[in-house]
Amino acid sequence: MATEQKIPNNSMMKNYGIKYSIEFVVIILGITVSFWFNELSIASQDEKERIKVLSSLQLEISEIQFYCDEKKQTWGNDVRLLSEFLSPANREFNIDNILKITTSKNRIETFMVLYRVFDPPINRYQSIINSGDLKYVKSEKVKEILSRLHNTSLSHLETAVEHEKQLKQSFLPFLTEHHPNVVLARNNNKVSVNRYSELLNDAIQKDDRLKAKLVMLKRYLEYKTSILLVYMINLEDLKSEINLALNS
Repeated sequence: MATEQKIPNNSMMKNYGIKYSIEFVVIILGITVSFWFNELSIASQDEKERIKVLSSLQLEISEIQFYCDEKKQTWGNDVRLLSEFLSPANREFNIDNILKITTSKNRIETFMVLYRVFDPPINRYQSIINSGDLKYVKSEKVKEILSRLHNTSLSHLETAVEHEKQLKQSFLPFLTEHHPNVVLARNNNKVSVNRYSELLNDAIQKDDRLKAKLVMLKRYLEYKTSILLVYMINLEDLKSEINLALNS
């Protein structure tokens, strides 16, 4: 005799439907919750990286500010020395004004023949750029000031330093040929800084070519200092924006 086939009734079909619907919903919820937790984990990690990058930049700003303060003082003293040696011929040369700035013959010679580089400590910034970690910084203002500071302003300073370098490269051979007494006095322990300053001042007042070179050098140094001030303003702006970003 043939086996009788059981046909599921409506109640059984309904139960199967409910069962599979619940299983489907559970699977979807599981996937959704898993995805949500993963997104939270990624967001949390990104936030940690953001704070890490901004804190690193904040620390570097303090180092750059210290470096810039030193450069500002050094370049300012160079300009002050030049101003004293370029004083009008009808004004008596005041050695005391020189001694207030420096008591070293080497320091006086330096502003004529050695150029001063500008190489701020930006290793952290460069590392962040090279690693791609700047992507964690959400503030477009911070990114914009970073670019302005480390690209535009820094490039202008490096150009000014290069111009100064080119000008000073002509000083040593000129002094050696036309004012050997000044060059020799630098290494002569019997010549005091007072006497050395007087010899240099006398050479400047009697040689318009030397005076013209120093006048141009003073202009370059003043221009370079003005660019440094712009750089330092950008640095302050960056510091403020990073503080805002960290506190947001």
